[in-house]
Amino acid sequence: MTTPSKLGPYEIVRPLGRSMTDVYLAMDTTGNRKAALKLIRQSADSVSRLMMEAERRGAAIQKELRGLDPRVVEIYDFGDLDGYFFVAMEYVEGRNLAEVLESETAIDPNRAAVIALEICEQLAKFHNWESAVVHGDIKPSNIHLGPNDTVRLLDFGIAKTLRANCDATMHHFGSPGYCAPERLLRSQVDQQSDLWAVGATLYEMVAGQPAYRAEDTRRLENLIRSKRPPRALPPSCPRSLRAIVSKALGPDPSRRYASAAEMQADLQAFLEHRPTLAETERRTWSANATIEGARACLRKATGTLVRARHALRVTGGMTWLAGGMALWIGGGLVWQSWQMHAAARRAAVRPAQPVAPSPRIPSEELPALYASEAGRIMAAYRASSDPALGDFDWNKAEIYLERAVALGDSTSHTEAELALAKGYATLERMGGDRYSGIATAQLLAEVRADFTEAVEKMPGEADPHLALARLYAYSINDLEKALDEFASAEHLGATLGRREIEQEADAWRIRAEREAAQRPQLARHDAQNAKAQYERIRDFDQVETHLSALRQLRYGAGRRPAPRRRAWR
Repeated sequence: MTTPSKLGPYEIVRPLGRSMTDVYLAMDTTGNRKAALKLIRQSADSVSRLMMEAERRGAAIQKELRGLDPRVVEIYDFGDLDGYFFVAMEYVEGRNLAEVLESETAIDPNRAAVIALEICEQLAKFHNWESAVVHGDIKPSNIHLGPNDTVRLLDFGIAKTLRANCDATMHHFGSPGYCAPERLLRSQVDQQSDLWAVGATLYEMVAGQPAYRAEDTRRLENLIRSKRPPRALPPSCPRSLRAIVSKALGPDPSRRYASAAEMQADLQAFLEHRPTLAETERRTWSANATIEGARACLRKATGTLVRARHALRVTGGMTWLAGGMALWIGGGLVWQSWQMHAAARRAAVRPAQPVAPSPRIPSEELPALYASEAGRIMAAYRASSDPALGDFDWNKAEIYLERAVALGDSTSHTEAELALAKGYATLERMGGDRYSGIATAQLLAEVRADFTEAVEKMPGEADPHLALARLYAYSINDLEKALDEFASAEHLGATLGRREIEQEADAWRIRAEREAAQRPQLARHDAQNAKAQYERIRDFDQVETHLSALRQLRYGAGRRPAPRRRAWR
């Protein structure tokens, strides 16, 4: 059977990828937006039923996790339709990590550590949520890299929540190359399963190939279950990062990282040139274990030869047979040791396209680096007309700026940008109407305090005023203050882009609608200002809808329309 060209309101455009399920780019004709559409053909066989059950549960979990972390891809809808189980979700631009590795072979160790750190930071939230969630299928193809390397975990199709009194849960799916030995033995997943998969992914990013490879799935699983260490990482990998990978992939779960937060802290320490926990502990296995084993065998064989020669001198002809046997055995051991040593050396040599050594960043430059990376996110927002806060990684900007300040960058400009990033990150996490009542008032008060702090620490710059204007227009509903902040931004030299023009027009329009019944003259004035602004940016975002609303506006007592609110995005 061929894939349908349309499924309910979704018009299928092209395939996006395939693993256990098919994923397509589609147009949601109801919401007038792109969507990533995951499809499973309904069938009575047990495997299909298990997959649909897992995807249904995973979609429900993912919807809830979106409120916990805005980097989680939004689920629009899921269910049964026209013979398929479907999941419609937000389509995000970028590439997955598997595609990046396919084109680049390996990536810089510092960049790899940052990606792994962000994965751990998200897992720390999921693992410690009220209903602890394990992802269960972390691997390069399920890690999305967006603009500025924004890291998103994809495909929660086999994610599960752990019961309060249970440390592991059963499931029979997953990718063998990223499954911990104990998971392959017992088909159980827990937080440790996710962390082992992060370690395997970090290894692959740095080495340019998976930690474990074999001719088929059965041999691959046997290799991982044997608890043998993978081949040595390339010389370009710093020793402290090797230690982190070694600890994450250790054979004994009790010697690995106890939590995602612990692994995150070690990756942060590596990036900031501080001692890591992995370095201070006794290694669970050595990256050069094969070479060391060969050397030990060589020493043993040499000892055997020495004893054999001694036996020949002491006992004379009567010991020729025993001495010859010892010599033969010793020589065999020497040859075997040499072969093992040579094989280990060959295994340590990377294939073509070696990775250039990654220079470590001097400690004194780290604060500026963190501030610069955050600045790229903020500059991207400033230069864009995109009205959606969720398209910019404010959470990452906040983390980077916090690190910059913690490492000694206490300039007013950096502290002001941190306040801005914190405010925007809070708004993004709120998701508009997700919170209500006192919680909303408290959070909005925090956002206003952050943006006001930015105004105080960044005098003469327009960005904090534009942030306050947006807050007053859409969240606090103080339209007079919103218009004042737009005026302040322009007075400071800001040239309003299409996003800000729409926001200012929205403030005029919302006030016109609010005053239409009781103060029609003021409302007409506001409506004219709104219309003039909208006319400057025809066909942008929701402008045509708002112009239509203005045309239908009626003035005079008793005709006050229901208040209109902009949908938060």
